[in-house]
Amino acid sequence: MLAALALNGCNGSKNGNGNGNGNANGNANRSDFKPPTALKPTGAVDPNFNSCNPYLPLVPGSSAKYVLVYSSGLIADATVVVDSADENGRKVFTETTQIVDRSGGLQIAQTTVKKYVCDGERVQLISEKTDSDIAGQKSTSEFKYRDNSVAMVDPASLAKKGTTWQYSFTKVFNRPGDPPAIINDPTFVTFEVQGDEEVVIPTGKLKAVKLLRKVNENKVNEYFVRGLGMVKRDFLNEGTSWELKEFSGIKAADK
Repeated sequence: MLAALALNGCNGSKNGNGNGNGNANGNANRSDFKPPTALKPTGAVDPNFNSCNPYLPLVPGSSAKYVLVYSSGLIADATVVVDSADENGRKVFTETTQIVDRSGGLQIAQTTVKKYVCDGERVQLISEKTDSDIAGQKSTSEFKYRDNSVAMVDPASLAKKGTTWQYSFTKVFNRPGDPPAIINDPTFVTFEVQGDEEVVIPTGKLKAVKLLRKVNENKVNEYFVRGLGMVKRDFLNEGTSWELKEFSGIKAADK
C-alpha cells in the first residue's frame, strides 16, 4: 500500500514511457544502482503442513508472484515468500514481499516483512517493516500493531456476508539523514466481507471471498481463494491493481 500511494500521480514523463519497461535516462545519476537479489524461500514446503486458516495459508517454503499495474502505467512484479520459526515459545510465520518494477528496480524496489501467529482459525498480525527505494528516495517504515490485531478471521466468519473486523497500528518512518518521524495517532484498518465472487486472473477462473478493506479514506477490494490466499487486489482510490500470475507450494482447495 505504501508503494501504491507513493507512486500515485506519477506520470509518463516521470516514469519514462509509462509502460514500466524502464527509464535509465531518468535515473542516470544512480551510477551505484544494483537490482535487488531475487527473493526465494529459505526452505522447502513440508507436505504435511496444515494451515490454521486456508484463506491466509502461510505455508512455509511457498511462493507467489503477482503483477502490479500502477495508475501511472508503471508495471512491477511482486514476489511473496513464507518462512516460519519458533520465537518466544510460539510459531511465527514470516511473509516477505518484494516489489520490483520492470526496469529492475530503478523506479521502485521495496521489501516488506510481516509476521503472523495463529489464534485458533484466526491469523493475527504482530509486526510489519518496509524498506523502500522509490526513484532513488530511500526510507524505512515500521508499523506497531496493537495486541490481537486480526489479519484474517476464521472461515465460518468469512462465509457470512457483512462480517466486519478492525485493527489499528502506529507508525515510525525513517529517512537517511532525518530524525525518525513517530506517529502515535493510530491508523485504523477495517474489513468487511462482501460475499463470494468469481474472479478471472492469469492463473484461471476462481471462486473467491471478496473483502473491502478501508484505511482512512482509502478503499481496497481484495479477493481471497481457499488454499491460495490473496489472488487479486484493487485500490479503488488510486487505481493500482495486483493479480496472481504464478505460485508454488500452495494450491486452490475445494470448500
